[in-house]
Amino acid sequence: MIQTPNIGALVHSLAGRDSGEYYLIVGFVEPHIVLVANGSDRPLKSPKKKYLRHLKFHQEGPSDLVARLQQRKARDEEIVRAIHGMVVADHPGGEREGNKPDVKEKRRY
Repeated sequence: MIQTPNIGALVHSLAGRDSGEYYLIVGFVEPHIVLVANGSDRPLKSPKKKYLRHLKFHQEGPSDLVARLQQRKARDEEIVRAIHGMVVADHPGGEREGNKPDVKEKRRY
């Protein structure tokens, strides 16, 4: 059984034309269908319906934004900023920022 997420959770799409896009959950339609928005392509006034099985969950959103989403007082700009902040925190920079490369074996030419 798929765990039902909370409003404001950061997800990214695994299937469909929008595969790889990041969204915040802004509502529920049925137990297995949620409404998602990203503030730019999908604003709050026209969220996208997505099946839970087509989404990967990352983390919960900021508590102040979650409260504003539940009260229906959030703005698209807040969603864009929140998604950007959470994605950057989830995926820090590459080798220039001191992270090791993601290589498992040496290349042979």
